[in-house]
Amino acid sequence: MRRGIPFLLLVTLVLSGCASVGPGTITRDRFDYTTAIRDTEQEQLLVNIVRLRYLEAPVFLKVASIINQYSLEGSVSLSAMNASGNLPDTQSIGGVGRWIDRPTITYTPITGRTFAQSLLIPIPPDALLAMVHAGWSGEFLFRIAVRSVNGVENESASPISRRSADPEFREFLQLWDNLRKARILGLRRDDTGATVKFFGYIEESDVSDDVAKDIKRLRSLLGLDSSISEFAISYGLIPDEPNEIVLLTSSIMEIISELSWRIDVPTEHVQASRTLSTFDSSGVFDAPIFRVHTATEKPVDAYVAVYERGVWFYVDDSDLISKRTFALLQVLLSLTESSEGAAGPIVTIGG
Repeated sequence: MRRGIPFLLLVTLVLSGCASVGPGTITRDRFDYTTAIRDTEQEQLLVNIVRLRYLEAPVFLKVASIINQYSLEGSVSLSAMNASGNLPDTQSIGGVGRWIDRPTITYTPITGRTFAQSLLIPIPPDALLAMVHAGWSGEFLFRIAVRSVNGVENESASPISRRSADPEFREFLQLWDNLRKARILGLRRDDTGATVKFFGYIEESDVSDDVAKDIKRLRSLLGLDSSISEFAISYGLIPDEPNEIVLLTSSIMEIISELSWRIDVPTEHVQASRTLSTFDSSGVFDAPIFRVHTATEKPVDAYVAVYERGVWFYVDDSDLISKRTFALLQVLLSLTESSEGAAGPIVTIGG
């Protein structure tokens, strides 16, 4: 009996140490769920871009909440008998344990008013400019999410309105980027009123002749008054005032549709009239803003890949421009979400 007591104490200590499983699950749950949500959201976004290319309606399903409950149950039994005579002592010990993992995941489809607010309403210019103010490239953002600036047109990949960008649009992007990097062109945020407003300003003191020429050309392209150094930035097609820059921004649905026509679909799909031809972005811009390739076998090294219509559609992991565009689209989706869904999924772990 005395020989069984230490073993009983050992088993009891082991089970008592496993009684609280909560802290030990944080490392696994936090990263596993984060990875799963990230991967499935990327795949959902890509498959919707592909389906739009084939004129199918997109369907978005968000992870609203994750509740996971763990429990560890165990019991130990011990019996002993001291036999008489020459028979040895008899001891027996037994234990049973049970581990339970009960995840409950809630999904919310984006439909109705939420769908309209998130996907159909144009992105507010102040949201784009806030990203520029935070360090994102204005040239990159404008090329993806802005259809025109003061009437200067960006390219359009849709078969209905397919066109190359105005040469002046690319020139505007280059001037904007150069003057921003030189700290000549800046943004001022005004949030003293009910809404946030952005103003652009030009610092013309002690500038070189080349910079002065760029400033003059920028004003000429956008029709800005040469005597004005600060101008309001707002949504619109044509400015009403000589000190105003208007951005005709796109909605998320428009951006996704534009990107869908840049997918390299199989030639036989076009020949069979399952979809229309791919937009050729060569011309005004040197490189396409987004590329999706196809393959019959699952790609080994893909940034994101989905299987649709008998082939694999994927973004190459070495295509930095396409990866950047895809990541930006995810950020823009989060910016345009309604307040009801803007908080993201709630993860609850119960022990």
